Amino acid sequence: MLQVPPGSISYTSPSGPGSGAGRAARAGGTPPRGTVTRWLTALRDGVRRLFSPYTTSEQLMEVLHRIEGIRTAAELAERRWLEAQLRQAQKLETIGQLAGGIAHDFNNILAVILANSELLASALPADRADLLANLQKVQDAARGGASMVRGLLGFSRRADLSFTTLDLREVVADLSQMVRPILPDNVEMRIVAPAEPCPVWADSGAMQQILLNLVTNARDAMGQGGTLTIEVAPAPTRGSFPEAVPWVDAEAYFCVAVNDTGTGMDPATVERIFEPFFTTKAPGTGTGLGMAMVYGLTKQHGGFVHVYSEVGVGTAVKVYVPRSAEAAATAAVAPPELDALVGGSETILLVEDKAELRSTTRRVLERLGYTVIEAADGEEGLVRYRAERSRIDLILSDVLMPKISGPALYAAVRETDPHARFLFTSGYSESDIGQRSLLEPGVLFVAKPWTIGDLARQVRKALERPATPA
Repeated sequence: MLQVPPGSISYTSPSGPGSGAGRAARAGGTPPRGTVTRWLTALRDGVRRLFSPYTTSEQLMEVLHRIEGIRTAAELAERRWLEAQLRQAQKLETIGQLAGGIAHDFNNILAVILANSELLASALPADRADLLANLQKVQDAARGGASMVRGLLGFSRRADLSFTTLDLREVVADLSQMVRPILPDNVEMRIVAPAEPCPVWADSGAMQQILLNLVTNARDAMGQGGTLTIEVAPAPTRGSFPEAVPWVDAEAYFCVAVNDTGTGMDPATVERIFEPFFTTKAPGTGTGLGMAMVYGLTKQHGGFVHVYSEVGVGTAVKVYVPRSAEAAATAAVAPPELDALVGGSETILLVEDKAELRSTTRRVLERLGYTVIEAADGEEGLVRYRAERSRIDLILSDVLMPKISGPALYAAVRETDPHARFLFTSGYSESDIGQRSLLEPGVLFVAKPWTIGDLARQVRKALERPATPA
């Protein structure tokens, strides 16, 4: 197993100096923050105590001045180092904001592709297996794009997460069964975990995604074979962790480490591994989003990522996840989804500013039996609602639109009709919409890109929901 020497760690942190940055202190480079200053202070005090009885005051002052000069230079170097971490934090934050915006627009495009391909597939006769196979490829590609978008949202920390108490040992055990088939025969996998439970406050899917990305990277780095070790343990209370992150209570975290004996990375590569679309793999074999997703999802958990790598030796990645005070509960079994799509005969006001998506959504709703009234933005939606209020049973609206936004339309309609039913949709995730306080709690939402099944179920849910005043 690759041993991680103190002071040779790259990490992300949710608070304290260098917050949000990927910190890279390479072997033989800058010691942990404040270490040099403490050493020099101790040296100065030691010189004063030990040598003052045997030297003249002038000699002692000269030695002390030289030590003080070295200390000042060390503090300046440390300040420059911290400034570099701040620049890296700002860089990653800017990229994260850009990634979130791209994900929103891309989700609108994917919604059109997925819905139209489903409509085409449903219209084809069963004997046209060749065309159905081609449409299936289109849908698979669109779902792959949706997965990439979730990666972008993960990096920008806008992915929807559902936190609960999990036993980190069980997460690793489940993942190990899933990844064994993708590991080549020349890669040995070892699982190391304590006998005691390791409860963490985390999202199960996100933790599996983090570990799957790390395991995949480790596998790809061991083309000639090697050993993959996944280890679960409490965060160390001594050694490299608190020295590298002195403002963190290490006892508040559990650690899961993924170590490989692969090719390793040089310092320049380590410094860039959290950047979206940066990859060391051959063209066409990697998206460059794996470590970006690890970074963003770990940040959403309030955790840390530590990376140490040596060329020709291997890579060690440690993910620190906050502990939970509760015992891990048995995961509830999700109820099965409806096999058949249920439509209706009600009238729906569709408010969507993207023409292609509006047209596609209308065709889907009409296929399900609904009557659809279209509006190109919130302003037109308000006019159409006031003109045909008596026949509109539901308003299906985008959230962010020109002129009048979805939430502003909601407020204007509910002013005169507190029982009006709404269903919102957006290319941004539900959690991001909630963090911006754009929608009231409890308002129904369907995320783009939706499938026809997703939309059909949410529309029925909104229509059958008891109408309650705001």
